[in-house]
Amino acid sequence: MPARHALLLAVPLVLVPSCASGDRQAPTTADLVLEKPPTESGDQQVGVAGEPLAQDLRVRVTRDEEPVAGATVYWTTGQGAMNPATDLTDADGISASRWTTKYVYVEQEAFASLEPDPGPRVPGSILPGMIMFTAIAAPDPDAANTVHVLNAGGNRFEPGSITISVGDTINWFWPVGSAGHNIVPDDGNAPATSGAPAGYPKFLSFTFAIPGVYHYYCAVHGGPGGAGMSGAVTVLPPPPLD
Repeated sequence: MPARHALLLAVPLVLVPSCASGDRQAPTTADLVLEKPPTESGDQQVGVAGEPLAQDLRVRVTRDEEPVAGATVYWTTGQGAMNPATDLTDADGISASRWTTKYVYVEQEAFASLEPDPGPRVPGSILPGMIMFTAIAAPDPDAANTVHVLNAGGNRFEPGSITISVGDTINWFWPVGSAGHNIVPDDGNAPATSGAPAGYPKFLSFTFAIPGVYHYYCAVHGGPGGAGMSGAVTVLPPPPLD
């Protein structure tokens, strides 16, 4: 091979290391900050147990206080499901996921992190760099077995009387705007008391095991014997066996 061709082939071998020396390292999770956005984070919602919440949960990823696009965010919950479970941040550094809570009436937890969650963990525990969200999973306010505890239109239970069968559950629900009410049984046994007067978001669930008529009232606005803000649950015996 002529000498001039050998010299030309050797040139790229000299230039390759010098070009690579100017490359910048890709950011690692240690460079990133995960936080809730100042508005519309979706935290502390109240929704129907077992159904998707009305709003997405949202976090923001930044580096040096600037949004980072394309960062992987892992969404997890031990109560229900997240959709999606893994998401990439958009141009504003935002990742979002919709939470379907578990069908149980209780405050529940979901998490966002930049690293996969090793789990399982003790409820309420949180790993470094992890963001926790909470939601109250409540009874369906439109269900036939829900009694509304109301201020609007006068302090009252709606419906004031309801009929069910043995083994059925009644859910009392304090809607938005309801405040200063509680539930106290006339006979001191059933339904269970809801505790001190309270307001939204509040609910009480009680399953009736014995036939009969059960009266209750609000200690602030009613009294036993059907006085003022009061209600009744009629529990029918099971139907006879054929």
